[in-house]
Amino acid sequence: MPMIWINGQLVPDSQATVSVRDTGLLHGAGVFTTMRAYEGTVFRLGQHLARLRRSCEHLHIPLHYKDPQLATAVQQLLQSMNLSSARLRITVTRGAASEDPLHGQHFEPTVFITAVELAPYPPEYYQRGLAAIVLDEQKLNPYDLQAGYKTLNYFSRLAALRTASLRGAGEALWFNVHNYLQSGSISNVFVVKDGKLLTPPTPLELQDSALAGRVPYPRSNVLDGITRQAVLELADELAIDVALAALNIGQLLEAQEVFLTNSIMQIIPVSAIERKAVGQQIPGPLTGQLMAALDQLIEVETGQ
Repeated sequence: MPMIWINGQLVPDSQATVSVRDTGLLHGAGVFTTMRAYEGTVFRLGQHLARLRRSCEHLHIPLHYKDPQLATAVQQLLQSMNLSSARLRITVTRGAASEDPLHGQHFEPTVFITAVELAPYPPEYYQRGLAAIVLDEQKLNPYDLQAGYKTLNYFSRLAALRTASLRGAGEALWFNVHNYLQSGSISNVFVVKDGKLLTPPTPLELQDSALAGRVPYPRSNVLDGITRQAVLELADELAIDVALAALNIGQLLEAQEVFLTNSIMQIIPVSAIERKAVGQQIPGPLTGQLMAALDQLIEVETGQ
């Protein structure tokens, strides 16, 4: 039976309810994180929870549960549904507002965790890569309060994915209002040029004054992806030259390799951008090296 953990309780999903006055429903006031479980263990759960908490603090969303409580809830949910390989999501909304005579407006957040059996990406995506489109009509605004955070305001990204699908592609690449690459709709983006691994910086990384001086825009929309961070760590261990850099459309199209990351896909190569082939339209050597290294890291950290 499908179950949901909501506000401290495990209940059948048919019995889980959210108030019609919840600001997550009314205003998209909420954040989430998507995770992947391997043989019943979530890869880098601690990092997911830490990012979720940072997002809540930045956007003034109360989160009353401590990380150990949420970690226990994740395991309880997996066990209750007898899931080993699973896709999970933790969602936190600001909840319904009420008026407190002494302290003004008060929010009681809604926290819920869902899990489903993992539906992996097609094997051919990893063997041959996927095509990506470039969004022309929509741009990311790095000056938005939500920039760089995984909020419930996902409609434009899902619409972009639908456009990509209709055009025979698997992802849509986003640029900011300054016309520099930021991310995919649901992924971080890496580019390989002349043996160097390049990726756009996150808002936190742009706080480094030396890096900020090299980037021609002051703020970023790039999510600090959990798999993105794992790839950066692996590149360092493998002595791969890495640079956090601003990338325009020309630099993207000149890349010898391009790949995407997120917690569900892990690493997926990009074989074409619009009609422009990327490399030999198969995973390049550096991409393949990192794919193998990430698989090994996941095995070690999840105890497979």
